[in-house]
Amino acid sequence: MVTLMSVLTHLHSRINAKLPQVPATLIRFTSTPVMELFLNTGINHLLKKERQQNELDFLKGQMARVEITDLKFDFSFTLINQKLVVTVPGRPGDATLKSDQESMLKILHGEVDPDTLFFRRKLLITGDTELGLYIKNMIDTIDLTQRIPKPIMHLLTQIHKASRQPQTAEKRL
Repeated sequence: MVTLMSVLTHLHSRINAKLPQVPATLIRFTSTPVMELFLNTGINHLLKKERQQNELDFLKGQMARVEITDLKFDFSFTLINQKLVVTVPGRPGDATLKSDQESMLKILHGEVDPDTLFFRRKLLITGDTELGLYIKNMIDTIDLTQRIPKPIMHLLTQIHKASRQPQTAEKRL
């Protein structure tokens, strides 16, 4: 006998199974100008305090690049007139940080620090090591979970939870 609870449980499982694919889908179907606008607005808002306190001056005249390897997504950024300027797709950078979606979400949620991922080769830094380490250390010191708007943070948390339990969600299907 099919009950409302069993239908809701099944629906919940199917949604959870699809959640880890949301970022890749958004990246694939979002135009470059819209993605640049979103990233420029978001990153400048999230790092407003650091920009105002000149804590990002190490980026002046430097181009940094971030690659999220499993999403096949990259962007670059620099600091011009105390504003972070993001370019999609990423340009060759003085330093490049490479990682995967799961590792980035673990950093965001405070489950692992960037140093641990760096030593496990899950966070790779190439190019100007000093610049890469500045960026890595900056990521480690800022609690973005308190700065990211709650609805977006909630979605990222749900994606992260779902990506940690892919076998469980698939078994229920």
